[in-house]
Amino acid sequence: MSSPTIAMVLYGNPDYYPPTFNAVSLLAQNFSVQVIGRNQDPPHRLYPANVTVHRFGEYTSVREREQWSVVQKLWEYGRFIQDLASRLGSARLVYAYDGFAYNAVLAAQCLMGKRIPVVYHSHETDGEIASWRSLTGWIQRLECRTVAEAAIVVFPEKDRAIQFQQRAVPAMPIPQIVPNFPLRSVFRFDLDWERCWQDRWRSPTVFYRGTISDGSAMKESIAAVASFPPTVKLRFVGFASESVQAACFAEADTWALGERFAYLGRRAYDELQDLTLRAGVGLALYKGTSFGALACATACNKIYEYAACGLPVVVSDLPNYREFLGQEPWVRFADPNDSQSIAAAIAAILQDFETYRTMAQAARHAFETKFNYEIVFAPVAELISNLVKPMP
Repeated sequence: MSSPTIAMVLYGNPDYYPPTFNAVSLLAQNFSVQVIGRNQDPPHRLYPANVTVHRFGEYTSVREREQWSVVQKLWEYGRFIQDLASRLGSARLVYAYDGFAYNAVLAAQCLMGKRIPVVYHSHETDGEIASWRSLTGWIQRLECRTVAEAAIVVFPEKDRAIQFQQRAVPAMPIPQIVPNFPLRSVFRFDLDWERCWQDRWRSPTVFYRGTISDGSAMKESIAAVASFPPTVKLRFVGFASESVQAACFAEADTWALGERFAYLGRRAYDELQDLTLRAGVGLALYKGTSFGALACATACNKIYEYAACGLPVVVSDLPNYREFLGQEPWVRFADPNDSQSIAAAIAAILQDFETYRTMAQAARHAFETKFNYEIVFAPVAELISNLVKPMP
């Protein structure tokens, strides 16, 4: 008996979001999975054997697409819907990420003349609805109405779900909250953890992975590390515009950090794990300048990726983070606008080896026992299994 097919649809690079890969990997244990997205940015994921990946359209970078006119964007969206209609025929359920993919699936079903259960999963929730003059603004307004047609609705964070509910039609399903935790099977390491923690503490590296901007407290973090002895280093890895890179190096030069500071560029997801394992303290600081940053405690991948690598973490001292992480012994809080506050949080982690080891152990234990995708995705996987009954 063949396994039922589930289609996972994103209007973007299907490899981009770690939680998407996590969900695909878990669903592939019981279903055949088609991953459908746009042909943008280089592929870098290795999917399970029963997963097929379709990347629609000619290859371009995200930046190139951003320069397109509204007419070009509308034309591409229309082509995506047509291509989608030709691919969904065998699917028993469609799992769609964000408004563009979700509404494309509904439109494709109209072209097909066939209704299939659809899961709506929101990766990103903006604080404000975009202008009517933009395609994004139209899609945002449309998803607030069409979400009532979803069989299951998923958000990574409760405050994001609440805000969306306030905009959407009352008939939308009750949201399931699935935090952006890492996949346990990806973070299995054959390590001598005791030796690892000793090496880290002797020569600590403060580490940030993710998009780098002023909103991620880059300058404040550089100034904070400058207050430590020369053995303490700072490493940034992730996307940073040329202007942001220049600002980082200028700030590091102001504090005469020299080789103590390094920007390591963008890396594939699999490459990040080794860099993280060799770090000593993880940074996950956001200044709260947007709704997404304020409502991010369970939507911020990096916090729990640090935990998976046994790293104590410094996070923003904001209510959303305090509510979810306030009782976690491996977390310290800091004002992202204050370099002295950041330095104090790092110092509290590195004050002595016993403190550091205890926090590192707690981080890894928290990941293994509760902050992993296998645990939090299980209720949604069960709902999907109930919707997708195997063919007799």
